[in-house]
Amino acid sequence: MLAALSDYLPLADLAKIVAVCLVVAVVAPASVSLAIAGLDRRARTGSSEGDRALGIVLIVVGVAVLLALVAAGIYALDGH
Repeated sequence: MLAALSDYLPLADLAKIVAVCLVVAVVAPASVSLAIAGLDRRARTGSSEGDRALGIVLIVVGVAVLLALVAAGIYALDGH
């Protein structure tokens, strides 16, 4: 007897993992660019505290997005 492909490979789980990977492939480079722009803005500021604070905010947002992507990947692999 031949079994269906879904008996050997859980297609729903595979689709969820592929979807998360595609989102990460698009969003991760954008968040890294945002954090790099924040580092650049922070490094170029002279005495302007507003630009320095904005640079720190950009860095924090970029890192937070990367951490959210890692959490989404772990959730996708967890099997829920």
